[in-house]
Amino acid sequence: MSGIVPVAMVVVPLACWGMSLYKLRDLARDPGNRPLRALCVALWSITLALTVQPVGPWLDQRLGVLDVARLTGNCLTLVCVTAGQAFHLYMTGTDAATERRVRRRSVLLAIAVATMIVLFIRTPPAADLADPRVLSRAYYAEPFDAPCLYVYLAYLGWSLAQMALLANRYAGIAHRPLLRFGLRLITVAAMWGLLYVAGKLVAVVAGVFQPGLVPAVDSLVILCFTTSILLALIGSTIPSWGPLVGLYRLWAWAGALRDYYRLHPLWRRIHAVLPQIALLPPPSGLRGFLSVARDASLRRVRITVEILDGYAGLRPWMSAEVAAAARRVAREQGLPVEEQAVVVEAAVIGAALRARRQGGSAAVPGDPAVEVPFQDPKAGDLGAADQVTWLARVARALATPTVEMIIARAAPPVGMGTPGPAGRP
Repeated sequence: MSGIVPVAMVVVPLACWGMSLYKLRDLARDPGNRPLRALCVALWSITLALTVQPVGPWLDQRLGVLDVARLTGNCLTLVCVTAGQAFHLYMTGTDAATERRVRRRSVLLAIAVATMIVLFIRTPPAADLADPRVLSRAYYAEPFDAPCLYVYLAYLGWSLAQMALLANRYAGIAHRPLLRFGLRLITVAAMWGLLYVAGKLVAVVAGVFQPGLVPAVDSLVILCFTTSILLALIGSTIPSWGPLVGLYRLWAWAGALRDYYRLHPLWRRIHAVLPQIALLPPPSGLRGFLSVARDASLRRVRITVEILDGYAGLRPWMSAEVAAAARRVAREQGLPVEEQAVVVEAAVIGAALRARRQGGSAAVPGDPAVEVPFQDPKAGDLGAADQVTWLARVARALATPTVEMIIARAAPPVGMGTPGPAGRP
C-alpha cells in the first residue's frame, strides 16, 4: 500500500492534465456543446485540485494562511462533482427543465462553497505557520478536523450519490457500447468516492481515539480518492479516445465471442437431437476455443443460422397446447409481457426437443401451428443483433425451473415409437 499511494499521487494528476488538455481541444472545435462544457469544467477543476495538493505547504506559506490550499482543493473538488452532475443531466437533454436542474445544483454549490469559506475564516486553525509541525510538514499528515470539512464531506457525499444514480440510469439507455461502458465506470468511480468520504470521517475519529491507525487510514483514503478520480477520468473520456486505439474493434470481437457462448447451450440442446444442423464439426477443447475466438463474428452468425435451422426442423413437434400452458404459468407468476414470450418460446422448444428425441410428435391433429422465434412484443420484428439477444434469453430460460416444470407437465408425445439413431424414429 505504501508503494502504491506515491505512484498514484503522481500518475493520476498527470493523467488528469493529459485528458483535460485533450478535451479542451474538443471543446475548441465544438464550443456550444453543453455536455462537453460541463465535462471540461469537471476535468479542469479536479486537475487543479490535484495539482494544488502537493504544493499545499508552499502555497500556505506564500499566502500566509494555514490550510488555504486544503480549502482551495476541497472547493475545486465540489466544483468537479457539480459539473459532473451537469454533464450527466445534459446528456439526457438540454431543455428548460434540464437547465433548471443544473441551475439548482449550481446554487447549492455556491451555498456550500460560501459556507466553507465563512467557517474557515471564523474557525482558528489548529496551529500557525511558524509551528515546527507545520514547518516540518508533519502537520499535513495529521487528520484535518475543522467545521468546513463536514460541509465539504456532506456536499461531496450527496453529489457522488447523485452522480452514481444519473450515470447508472443513463447507462441503461445508452446505445454506444463505449459510452455505456464509460458510464458504468463513472458509477463505480462514484462508489469509490463515497468510500473516500467514509474514510475521511474514520480518519478524523481515529485521530482522536486511535492515533496509531491514522497512517493506515490515510493511505486508504488517498487510494480511494485517486482510484475514484482515475475511473471517472477513464469513464468520461473513453468514448472519444477509445475508437482511436481500436477499442470498438476489440469490443465488437468480445461481444461476438460472448454471444457465441451465450447461444451455445441452446445450440447444444438442438444439435443433440438434430446433429445435421452443424455445418462443421463442433469445436471442442482449447483448439476449438481458439478457432471460435479467431473468427468470432462468423461463428456467431453460423451458430445463429444453425439454431434457426433447428427451429425449422422442430416445427412439426411444436405444440400450441404447450405454448398456452407456458403462457398461463408465466402470467400466474406475474412476469412482464416480454419475459412471458421468452418463457413460452423456451417451453415450446424444450417440449419439441423432448418429443423429437422420444420419437413422437407433440402436435395433435388440428393443433394450430406455433411460429418461433417469437418477435419481441416491444420491438416488432427482430434485427440480427436483437435476434441473437433474444435467442440467448431463450437459452437461459430453458435451464430455469419454471420452463423445466412446464416441459415436464406437457402431454406425452403422440405416436411414440422406438427412437432410432440420434433421436430419429
